[in-house]
Amino acid sequence: MSSRFSDIEVFVRVVETGSFALAAAQLHLSPSAVSKTIARIEERLGLPLAIRSTRKLRLTAEGEDFYARGKAIVSEVQMLERTVRERAGQVAGTLRVSCNIPFGLHRISPLVPEFLAAYPGIQLDLQLSDAPADLIRDGIDIAIRTGVLADSTIRARRLDASARHVVAAPAYLARHGMPAQPADLLAHNCLTLGFNRNYGKWPFRIAQEGVMTELDLAVRGNLMVDNGESLRRFALAGVGVARLSEFHIGADIAQGRLVPLLEGFNPGDREPVSLIYSDQAHLSARIRAFVDFIAARL
Repeated sequence: MSSRFSDIEVFVRVVETGSFALAAAQLHLSPSAVSKTIARIEERLGLPLAIRSTRKLRLTAEGEDFYARGKAIVSEVQMLERTVRERAGQVAGTLRVSCNIPFGLHRISPLVPEFLAAYPGIQLDLQLSDAPADLIRDGIDIAIRTGVLADSTIRARRLDASARHVVAAPAYLARHGMPAQPADLLAHNCLTLGFNRNYGKWPFRIAQEGVMTELDLAVRGNLMVDNGESLRRFALAGVGVARLSEFHIGADIAQGRLVPLLEGFNPGDREPVSLIYSDQAHLSARIRAFVDFIAARL
């Protein structure tokens, strides 16, 4: 005999993910079980809640109402369970964290052993990717991203703001020389991130008629990559010049593997690092534990 609450939870997850398959994966069910659940709800109500097609799911007016009320019920039950667990002092369960590759490798991963030792009841699912993350669709509890956040409606906590530097390996500079001013970069092989055309424009501060002004220089080179860690590694290999954040290359600069260039023209812009999470009125204990742990150390 099915639980009506479980059926509602399945329906809510299907609507939020927009996919029977994604909902099934997140709920650890088969797609056919999810489909049968939705059909069972509709049979019980005697009316359709959604119009299905091969590509999308469109709710009927009754489906919209059922989803809104069902989501409130699911949230209320989840909050009740969290409250009981937290009163019992339990910080446990699966915590899914998505982080972009460079920050994840250089700043988050070194903190993971300490976090897991402090919270042995948490099972951490750490996903390193530079692809955009949809917290609801992908079942992500927390995402850590660098750069200005495009969506101003999400809940976010600023973790850091890292300076950026134009750098190259000593081997590259031995072959091609040291640029003396930003315009010299036009004769150099500049490595960029291919998924955002703005990364092909590097800002500098220059003096024009005695006044300091900011200039966006359109650089070019023979290599674009889709993530900052690959960009760093190609710069270390002497392939070309790159512009990267200090959290990413600070150790390389300190140990002489990369050389900062044109620091007198550095505009001093900083790359923000933010921790974002779904807009829940009451964060679970495990989410709050991770947020506070990371923020305290960064």
